[in-house]
Amino acid sequence: MKVKTSLNHQIGELLHTISKKMKELNHPPLDILTPVQSREYYTIAREFFIPIPVEGIEVEDTFIPSEEGHSIPVRIYSPSGQGPFPVLIYAHGGGWVFGDLDSSDNLCRYFARHASITVVSIGYRLAPEYKYPAAFHDVIEAITWSFRNMFRLKGDETRVAVGGESSGGNLAAAASIYFSGSEDYQLSLQFLITPVLDYNFDTLSYRENHQYNLTNEKMRWFWGHYLNDPYEGSEVYVSPLRLSTCEKLPDTFLITAEFDPLREEGIAYVARLKKAGITVEHLHYEDMVHSFVNMIGSVEEARRALKEMTGKLKDLLHTEK
Repeated sequence: MKVKTSLNHQIGELLHTISKKMKELNHPPLDILTPVQSREYYTIAREFFIPIPVEGIEVEDTFIPSEEGHSIPVRIYSPSGQGPFPVLIYAHGGGWVFGDLDSSDNLCRYFARHASITVVSIGYRLAPEYKYPAAFHDVIEAITWSFRNMFRLKGDETRVAVGGESSGGNLAAAASIYFSGSEDYQLSLQFLITPVLDYNFDTLSYRENHQYNLTNEKMRWFWGHYLNDPYEGSEVYVSPLRLSTCEKLPDTFLITAEFDPLREEGIAYVARLKKAGITVEHLHYEDMVHSFVNMIGSVEEARRALKEMTGKLKDLLHTEK
């Protein structure tokens, strides 16, 4: 029988501090918590996620005009030099309900600087004001825009990745499926950090009922706001793990954490992709929780993990094939 590593003590202390603050603010239970309230509490909680300094990159905020008539905010992070650089099109986490360009800013700066890549961060529309497939459509449009603007991005169109964390990982995986048969927009890598991959609450990691950061109850709450109807949960752009054939998907770099209800769907996706002949890199962190990549300013092991992840990402995107 596998003996589990205990939760990282610095993460435990950080989550305890945040939980104490939420109690002081009378954070309501999920059954009456509104999305607007959730964003307010999320903003307060993020004050405890201390950024780490990242120098030597250029940052530009701009908008992509969408085919649906709205503008999609994006933030472009460019490393020093002339390029062309690999490009990572990145979707933030937040359960499709909260999060924005600022919430993933430190992470995107880090990737751009230390992986020597251009990062295009997407401020996709949020649920429940904009339910599925609004966020998915925004990511698709951001990818096509990036391919069409490679010169502006100092990018290399042969080395384009899509990535994201949590719900952003879900959107990245869905986009990889969408573009898997495309001749004009060929993704070379999907980079999935603790992604949501299946509308399924009956995996081993869900049954373990972890109470660290992301819980079963929170995931049900997120799904309830994202989907128009539970039946949409069976669609592959919602649950990429249910894709019938994976042979045309890009190379994959996937991150899982032990104390995360999403752990098992990530591990299952790795197995499915490998069986289909896809090149897969998988890093699993035994003492980490969901969203640990946002804790790099306070948790030494999270910072070490990010350094390892970024080094692998750099290798995958800069190595000639």
